[in-house]
Order: sequence, then C-alpha cells, then structure tokens
Amino acid sequence: MDQKYKQDGQLNALQIAYLVQQFPPEVGAGAARAGEMVSHWQRRGASVLVFTGMPNRPQGVIQAQYRGRLSVEEEWNGAVVYRSWLYASPRHGFIRTLANGVSFMVSSAIALLMTRKKIDVLIASSPPWFPHFGGWLASRIRGVPLVLEVRDLWPDYLAEMGRLRSRALRAVVFRLEAGLLRSAARIVVVTESLGARIREKGIPPERVIVIPNGVDPSQYHPAPDSPPLAEMTKASGEFLVGYLGNFGAGQNLEVILQAAQILARRTSRVRVVMAGDGTERANIVRLAKHLGLPNLQIAPVLPKESTRSFYNTCDACLIPLAPLPSLTGALPTKLFEALACERPVILCASGEAASLVVSAQAGMVARPGDPGALAGAIEQMASCSEVDRAAMGKRGRRVVMERFSRKEAADRFLDMLVETSHKPL
Repeated sequence: MDQKYKQDGQLNALQIAYLVQQFPPEVGAGAARAGEMVSHWQRRGASVLVFTGMPNRPQGVIQAQYRGRLSVEEEWNGAVVYRSWLYASPRHGFIRTLANGVSFMVSSAIALLMTRKKIDVLIASSPPWFPHFGGWLASRIRGVPLVLEVRDLWPDYLAEMGRLRSRALRAVVFRLEAGLLRSAARIVVVTESLGARIREKGIPPERVIVIPNGVDPSQYHPAPDSPPLAEMTKASGEFLVGYLGNFGAGQNLEVILQAAQILARRTSRVRVVMAGDGTERANIVRLAKHLGLPNLQIAPVLPKESTRSFYNTCDACLIPLAPLPSLTGALPTKLFEALACERPVILCASGEAASLVVSAQAGMVARPGDPGALAGAIEQMASCSEVDRAAMGKRGRRVVMERFSRKEAADRFLDMLVETSHKPL
C-alpha cells in the first residue's frame, strides 16, 4: 500500500462490507478467519460492516438471545455487525443445509441493500456458496466492487460427492459459478491449488490472489494447559491422539474409527479422543458404538477458548481429509493451530497439506481414506522419542511463524481491498 495513503489517514475513510454466514461467537475455521481479519482491519483504521447470520453453529439451534428476531445490529470489536434471520435445525441433511444457505442468502442481501451506510468494497465469502449470490446482487445494485473469497470450491466438491448427478443440473451450477467468478473485481483463495483451479476456469491470473488460512501465534502456542475434557486425562504411559473440529463428509472421520479398530488389536497404549460437531456426528457416534472401540472416545464441541488446551494436551493431533480431488488443495486451519502449539501432526491427506508437513518435518503423513496407513502412522508417531516429537513440534511452529501468521494475511488482504476500492491516493 502507498505510504502516503497510510500517513494521510485516508484508510479511516475505507468502509468494508463483509458478507459471511459464520461469524463469532460461532466456532469453526470460517468464523475464526473472518473474526480475526475484521479485528485486524479495525485496528488498522478501516471501518467494517459485517453481514452475517444468527449464531447457530455447530448445534443448529439459534442462540437464545437471537431467537425469534429477524435482524439484530450490534458492535463486535469495533465493527458493526448486522445479523439476519436464517433457517437453522439441529437435524442434518442436504435439504436442510440448502434451506439454511438459501434463507441466509435472501435475508443478508436484503440487509445489505437496506443499510444506509456507505460501502466502498464488498467481500462475499464462501463456503457455503450462497453468500456469493447475495453479494453479486448487492454489488450490482449499490455499484461497489465485489471481492469473492473462495475457501472451498463448492461446485467441484458437490460434483465429487455425487450431489450433482444430473448433467443438466451440473451444467447450470457450473455456469452460475463461472458468471459469479467473472463478475468479481478480485478473487481471494486460501491455497495455491485453489488459485490454479480458479484460473483453469478462465479467470485472469491478475484477478486471483492467494491469502492463506493461518493462525495468531500469540493465541496458539505451547503452554502447560490443563486438559479441557475429562476424556483427555492420560494414564501413565498412554499416548493420546486427538481430533478437534468439524464432523463433516469432507473430513472422512470413518477412517479414524477404522484405524482405531486396527490399533485396538495391536496395542493398549494408544487412545484417540475426537471432539466437535457437524452433519456426520450422529453417523460417527453410531459407527463407533457398532465397532465397540475401547480406545476411542467422542466428546462434545469445545468453545474456542479451550481449543489451545486441547492441542497442548495431545501427544499428537489428527488432521484427516476425504480422498477427493477438490480437497488436495486444502490447508485446514486446525493444521496451523496444532503446529503453532508445537504439536506433531498426523495428517491423513495429500496435496498441499501433505507437502507442507513433509517439507517442515512436522509430523507423519498417511494416504487419505486408508485406515491401515493411518494406524501405521499413529504407531510410528507413538514409537518416536519425546525428544523427536518435540523437535517436530518446534519445526511446525517455525513454519507457521514464517508463512502463516494471520496478521500478515490480514495486512495483505486489506492492502488489496484498498486497491480494489479505487479510493484516491
């Protein structure tokens, strides 16, 4: 960014609208990224208007103070937050997920169009995909540049999961996606692979910018934290492996249960704890009961302030992804959180995440979707000395500090927003 622009204080005039369905106090990677970006932009002097939904994740129940209200305006870390009604349900399924997204698309677009506040640049973030549509409509009507934030390619993902079996439907979805991408002044992606895929869809390279997920190292760091769950109290000589996060199809958590079944036959030393919620939680709980796993426990979701203590209590952290082509470019936020806490990771994935862990020598990598390979990686990690695991942890934190600081990412994002807003220098 031009230094004169900073010194003259013109950044104070920049008004950013951020359309994102999940936002604090909700937990999860998307909410964390949005919240930390907004906080940093406010500290830098920009004014941010957040257009988001009524808090309901991960339980699928709108929090009590927001229930029965169509809209709420509140202040959050200096930003103005407009919360609008959406359909939420504790029961999962494709139709309910669709209703959740479409209802927010409509209510948030109305909120964006009704606000009288000046907007210089509008960000619409996915997943879910629907804010892109609401953002496109509002940007056209209000005449402001649109920045699309793409953290997952939902059309590709839905096609790979078999949700777009009809050729006609698939053609419509990908045509809509192409139109949205062409309409954006800039497209922000979180990995190099996602950037390459966007360019393959015909978007000029100069309009695609990679701003990766990351972590605030001052929040996530090694510390003598107490176990946040009773299930994480370790017996003498026990090796504790933990998974924390979303219970969704993209995580392919069945592979953890199958690996635990293999490990139960081989050793009594390893125990696995899984904590979180999501669309697949009920299925995972049923499968765990069916398999009768003595070495695996499933705990409820943890509040964000307890996630650091979860990582620090684990001897190693599990990061699984489904074996889907669209996920080879994924770099989950939980990976950076675990690395920042100097925890060695056991990654069940390929692509960019695997390359990062291997190049940093920060853990073990197993083929995605292969329970035998995952069980072997866990055994190998458990057989390492504490000194070796500590060295992995230190190397992991080092790469986070060097390449995946949330502050640096937020600065780059803000510089791009200033440029895109076409404000005079």
